[in-house]
Amino acid sequence: MDPNLFHVDWDRVTEMLVAVVILSILLERALSVVFESRLFLDSKADQKGVKEMVALAVAFAVCRYWDFDAVSAVLLTERTHLGGHFITAGVIAGGSKGSIKLFRDVMGFKSTAIAEKEDAKAVAKKAAEAEGKE
Repeated sequence: MDPNLFHVDWDRVTEMLVAVVILSILLERALSVVFESRLFLDSKADQKGVKEMVALAVAFAVCRYWDFDAVSAVLLTERTHLGGHFITAGVIAGGSKGSIKLFRDVMGFKSTAIAEKEDAKAVAKKAAEAEGKE
């Protein structure tokens, strides 16, 4: 077996990582229009893990449409594969969760609907604590 088949091209790996991070941020910002809407936040879908499945489906559609398979690119295969699209989509969708944390928790960027929901939870928690103490 030719050992050059398993050579890691670090320039290509870096390009793929940058592309995945950028797609992850784009996906997160695009889906925030839906996920941060009052309609979605007030629905039961917000509590049942729907966001993750929607993010994965959209990421997979993007990867298939633009034939983006980071796994095949890093492993230097001649063509892309459905499994590679799915793995790449999972990384992109999972990465969007990280960018959500970065924007909301670290940098403090939140929509007004999210801020209002968090404030309402805090008020309800304080009211429950006050009721329990009396």
